[in-house]
Amino acid sequence: MRSVKETISSETVINKSSFICYLTPVGSVKTVNSILKELRSEHPNANHHCYAYIIGKNQEIQKYSDDGEPSKTAGMPMIEVLKKQQLTNILAVTVRYFGGIKLGAGGLVRAYTKSVSETVIEATFTILVQYTKMNIIIPFDQIGNVEKYLRDSYHLINTEYTNEVIYTIELKSENLAKMKNTITEHTKGVAKYKYIDEYERYE
Repeated sequence: MRSVKETISSETVINKSSFICYLTPVGSVKTVNSILKELRSEHPNANHHCYAYIIGKNQEIQKYSDDGEPSKTAGMPMIEVLKKQQLTNILAVTVRYFGGIKLGAGGLVRAYTKSVSETVIEATFTILVQYTKMNIIIPFDQIGNVEKYLRDSYHLINTEYTNEVIYTIELKSENLAKMKNTITEHTKGVAKYKYIDEYERYE
């Protein structure tokens, strides 16, 4: 899954109606509501403020609103674009200024789809990456080049010297097996591991 790196907007004009789409990274419904309030304040004379948002690693939270447009002609096509693009932790808001020409249900679906799709094309994306934080515990006589390897290859957070050497590192979880194999080779298999935390962040 991915999200947008920062807020981006674009305007599409269809039959004299202006559709201004905003894509914004969000992490909670509270943030969504705050942004919606800001955009309504920024566009007080707009006819509609339609929106769709998806939140969660597996897109667990999904909601959309037609905001006065005919049912399922605005919010639903907007959220379908987000899902098709495999986006999450994202809010799409399309502000419409009516130009006097009715578009019909099919025309509205196409207009709101186009509004979001064209904004997505212009966006810069971030990808959700899983990280592991852990301790690697090694006897003194087996250190060898371990510290240099960890420092050069990963984020070595701390080194503690007790009756053993305890390295605290952070690395992408996808590199975990590779790292352990290399450490095993360096230490003849005597290294011990203690997992501290697993988390995700966008890059």
